[in-house]
Amino acid sequence: MHLNRRTFTGLLGGALIAAAGFASGLGLAAAGAQETKRQSGGEITFLIASLDSGWSLNEKVDIYTGQVWGQIADKLVHVDEKGEPTPWIAERWEVQDNYSRFILHLKKNVTFSDGTPVDAAAVAANIEIWAKGDAARGVGRLGLFPSATYKGTEVIDAHTVRVDFSAPTLSFLPTLGYHKTLLRAPASLNLKAEELGDLKKQIGSGPFVVESWREGDNVVLRKRPDYDWGPAAIDHSGPASLDRITFKVVKEAALRGSALEAGQADIVLNIPPHELGGLRGKGFKVIAPDSLGFVSGFRVNVKAPNFSEAAVRQAIQHGINRREILDTVFTDDWKPARSFIEANVPEVADLSDLLTHDPEKSRKLLDEAGWKPGDDGVRVKDGKKLRFNLYASPWVSTSKQVGELVVQQLREIGVGVTLNVVDIATFNARVRNNDTVPLFEVSRSFLDAGVAGRVLTDLHGGDNWFNYDQSNETLNGFAKAIDDAVDYESRAKILKDVQQYVIGQGLFIPTTQLIQRLFVQSPKVKGDVYSGAAYPLYYGAWLDR
Repeated sequence: MHLNRRTFTGLLGGALIAAAGFASGLGLAAAGAQETKRQSGGEITFLIASLDSGWSLNEKVDIYTGQVWGQIADKLVHVDEKGEPTPWIAERWEVQDNYSRFILHLKKNVTFSDGTPVDAAAVAANIEIWAKGDAARGVGRLGLFPSATYKGTEVIDAHTVRVDFSAPTLSFLPTLGYHKTLLRAPASLNLKAEELGDLKKQIGSGPFVVESWREGDNVVLRKRPDYDWGPAAIDHSGPASLDRITFKVVKEAALRGSALEAGQADIVLNIPPHELGGLRGKGFKVIAPDSLGFVSGFRVNVKAPNFSEAAVRQAIQHGINRREILDTVFTDDWKPARSFIEANVPEVADLSDLLTHDPEKSRKLLDEAGWKPGDDGVRVKDGKKLRFNLYASPWVSTSKQVGELVVQQLREIGVGVTLNVVDIATFNARVRNNDTVPLFEVSRSFLDAGVAGRVLTDLHGGDNWFNYDQSNETLNGFAKAIDDAVDYESRAKILKDVQQYVIGQGLFIPTTQLIQRLFVQSPKVKGDVYSGAAYPLYYGAWLDR
């Protein structure tokens, strides 16, 4: 393995190796100057912030463990950055009865790494778990799966399944490429509750298998020599070219960047934006794959004090200076938000006019709503100050810096904000399900825009982002109309009306377009491909050595 483990251990302990002469020593410029032919063999080390959870079923997969799952478990389809499903384990499909019935034709001779076949029975069992979960073992249904209309899956023959819904379900095919719709062996699906978190017992059909695992610290994968059923989107056949991938936890972002620069790693996930320019200058590749999803920003809890008032929400919408946030915290890899969904989503609406920085408009809105400037500059109404706590997301490395700017910007319009920086455990305890907290930072991908209908209210088990429950008839109507849409064209119009309403009412406060996963890697790594949710697939990757 080209990683010197003794040196690497010392590096992580704090004795950082000097990077002087690194660029010339490795010949980075020459490596990037020309493409060479694919080479087999070699190992890569991927540094990541966490591997603490995500080995169980459905919702337990997070943005970190999702990096590992993408290498050890296949999906029925691959979805690209435009939301288009392309063949993978499902080599073709038929859509019938106005998107309420789907016939999936599976590749033959596909096996899980325990030798059991990836056949129609196994696929049907996976779909059932996604749709329904298993309450007896504490497994919830998969949140983005269209369970509300799901009727069932029938095995037609060994390589064909039929999936039926009670109504048109446009989101079904894209959902099959979601990073949590992982195909697992029947033995893994049937594990006892206490075994679900054991990665060694979670068996996939992917191009790599787990060689070793140390919980919360590292996962080492080795390639399957018999793998030959990768997605059509990857120009490669046969086994993976890489022999081994090591995912190693390094919690501090700056240390991940230093390790990469010192040659002790090949890929790192999410390092501070201000470090990207220097690494680019030394020949490293910075990859910010397009991600289908919601933009980065804050969903608003209307049950929080004062945030039931549209004027307060709208004032904050125009009090945010998004250009200052981009210029201060980020690099050119980040783009301005135009709505509350990403710019590459086909149904996006351009609502830039509703997102202008206009502090005078904000002040006017607050004045007209009865919020008058107080002695300390914070506005007051009926003896109550317009003040709230904002919590930086412990999962987003730039959240603190963005929050600091938001505090300053809202102070200019008379809104008092206190920024709190806490760890994950404290955040979960203080912020989740706390109706005194008005803004909750969101950074979330999806593969089909229909999911927007399932965040608006709690209709049909929706996520109820804005905490209206079902008291907002406009949002209820939107949620139902999206679910009932019979074609993509009519749904697109509804979704644009949804965006106009949500942004115009100040129910979502965007900050930037979404870059949920940013990869910085050696130019020696070639052939990496990314899903529409910006997760890497290293099946086709190789090392230019």
